Amino acid sequence: MRHILLFIASAWLCAPSAHAANWQINRVNHMVLTPPGGVTVAEMSGVTYVGPAGGNHRFIAAEETKGELVQFDLAVSAAGGITAVSNVATIDIGPTLDFEGVAYTNAARNSVFLADENGPGVREVGLATGAELQAVAIPPVFANRRANLGFESLARSPDGAVMWAANEQALTVDGPVATSAAGTNVRLLQLNVAGDAVTPGSQYAYRVEPIHGTNAFGSPQSGLSDLVAMPDGTVISLERSVSLLASPSTYLSRIYEIDFAGATDVSVGPTAAGLIGQTFTPVSKQLLWSGPADGTNGQNLEGLTLGPRLANGSWVLIGVVDDGDELSNNTIVAFTATAIPSADFNADGAVDGTDFLNWQRGLGQTIGATHAEGDADRDGDVDADDLSHWRGDFGTPPGETASAVGESTQVPEPATAFQSLGGLAVLAVRA
Repeated sequence: MRHILLFIASAWLCAPSAHAANWQINRVNHMVLTPPGGVTVAEMSGVTYVGPAGGNHRFIAAEETKGELVQFDLAVSAAGGITAVSNVATIDIGPTLDFEGVAYTNAARNSVFLADENGPGVREVGLATGAELQAVAIPPVFANRRANLGFESLARSPDGAVMWAANEQALTVDGPVATSAAGTNVRLLQLNVAGDAVTPGSQYAYRVEPIHGTNAFGSPQSGLSDLVAMPDGTVISLERSVSLLASPSTYLSRIYEIDFAGATDVSVGPTAAGLIGQTFTPVSKQLLWSGPADGTNGQNLEGLTLGPRLANGSWVLIGVVDDGDELSNNTIVAFTATAIPSADFNADGAVDGTDFLNWQRGLGQTIGATHAEGDADRDGDVDADDLSHWRGDFGTPPGETASAVGESTQVPEPATAFQSLGGLAVLAVRA
């Protein structure tokens, strides 16, 4: 017990303060997936975006212990809502493992990575044949998983350079499971992708919220259900809490934005074998959305993925519900994610010439660009739109943007700004 108290104290004393959010999340609507005759859909646990399919958008969901995936197409409104579900079909992948997370690669590779909760493991499967293409080496600390609380999350960045996996609740060597009084620490595992090869990288402690109710009926719990890699490199998490008599809903879903700044890489040193009794700094997080997935009593929202970009610049997030209880159906939930633009690329509180140089160095990146590299609108590329944000925010008071201080803010004319930065621009070209 003494070790557990020390673990909790260490985690909270070292927790960094939350950062200002990069994204805003709104729930739009939900729709029940109704499969055609001869097709059975049950316990969807993860979802991934494949791409446009005709005039719609194709997604693939993982199912628990069925040895198959579920493919479906969504029609999406201009506001990001689901207007129709079609072309529901299954894809045979052979082994009946407890696949919880799923991440699509690309059209050329035509495969998905799957996170197995009880392995724990991550493996790649070809969609055309269902054959296993590779099994990813997982750090041995994850063998200390609790039953049915192993790998639940899997996400892949839009540029394919990195994936993220995580366990649902604490490993036995990392502390206790969640209660109504305290949360639980899980490990975010970075998986680095080079070509088709995937290798484990850094690990970070992430603190899941406590159970949102105080009753002991059924099996109350709170855990990390999924991760999403956004176009600008931001990682978003989905937490799921269930408590039968809780108010206002039995199921409560929470979506957070994760900040890795200052967090300890727990894959090295004493923390590599366990967090209990160790001093470390977990990632910080900012709440973006909280509520019942269906807007009423809640449903078991287990999967979340980045979908298409809308004409208004926002992105669609699609979630799937596991129907393995009496409250939940094969429900698909639509959210929108809207970027909060910023031209303070070096995060020093001011938009100035140094930020212009960051933009200039990153100019031309078409996918996978980070905010620090000049991606002001957080769409994954660095272009003239990002320069427009810099011009609009140039010279505003530290910590503010032109939009925040009002239209009366005096912004230098483009020619004046570029003249004052002429010398810096020359240095950037030579760098």
